[in-house]
Amino acid sequence: MLKKHSWFKVVSINLLLVGVVIIGAELVLRVANQAKISINSPRLALRSIASALLNRGGAWSSHLNHGNVHRMPYPYQMFKGAPNTGLHNYLGYRISDPVTKATLNIALFGGSTGYDGEPPIINLVTAYLNELRGGAEENFKPLNFSVVSSNHNQHLHSLVENYQYYPIDMIIFYGGYNEVLMPAAYGSKPGFPYNFEIRNNASPEEMLAVKHSELYRSLKSRFGANYDPEPFSEAWSQDIVNNYMSVISTARRLSDVLTTGRCKIPFIFVYQPFQMDRQNGGHPSFRSDVHIPIATFADNSQDGIDASAVLDSSVSEYTDAVHVTQAARELIARRIYGDDVFLKAIDSCSK
Repeated sequence: MLKKHSWFKVVSINLLLVGVVIIGAELVLRVANQAKISINSPRLALRSIASALLNRGGAWSSHLNHGNVHRMPYPYQMFKGAPNTGLHNYLGYRISDPVTKATLNIALFGGSTGYDGEPPIINLVTAYLNELRGGAEENFKPLNFSVVSSNHNQHLHSLVENYQYYPIDMIIFYGGYNEVLMPAAYGSKPGFPYNFEIRNNASPEEMLAVKHSELYRSLKSRFGANYDPEPFSEAWSQDIVNNYMSVISTARRLSDVLTTGRCKIPFIFVYQPFQMDRQNGGHPSFRSDVHIPIATFADNSQDGIDASAVLDSSVSEYTDAVHVTQAARELIARRIYGDDVFLKAIDSCSK
């Protein structure tokens, strides 16, 4: 038998080796998952590697931190923009105050694709309207209630809360990806807010591991997910489609009540373009089980616009599965503005 001090030595050496392996794996994963390395910019690459080693670019800072200015915790909506920060007004939205009844006010509710842009899509749409229909004055004004990572279920709560602050004449629900494909990637059940499980149901110990360990996050992503129903299963796909249609129906009814009444058609919805192949988080069954039913629903609705194919010949304009360049936002805005559904809604408005 090993003597006591020899046994202690063996255990200590093995624990040290295990610790070195774990720390090494942690650092390698931080660099692999967080650092942006380019041989054309060695100085920036070194800076990015240093930041990654310090765990400053992981999922915590970009997705889960409750202090994130784009996703501050908020009742009912789950999260929204931090008020009076960056581009946000006093309510936390990209809205230029004041807003009065001197203009026809078009509110857009979306996620980051509605929020992003210089200018965002809704501002492009109202700019076209003012250019072609406004005359010498600004007759149309954008109200951008979009919140990064939010979905249409959250937008219902946002509408109910925010209608009292502005005279909203027309409402556009712009989305698709956050409602139908993002739940598969971020562990949210159909209709639930983005990252709901980890932000709300994780224990303090797990949140500590998520915050500080890229290794834990990688293992959790690969082996720890246990969703019911399973993403892309028949039941999950049907739940996704049903939820989307139900939310649109509810938004349609709320718009009749919560707008000013100056537009006889106060609501439209737009099913946005996004990439849905396996490389971008999709599944072979997704197109037939989810995408086509929703695109058909939008196309067949009197207040729906199916814009999902607008970038099919301009795939290079995507920066990831759903986010796009400013040139693509121009294409999307023109697609909305040129659609008969939108034009009919605008023609129904009067000051």
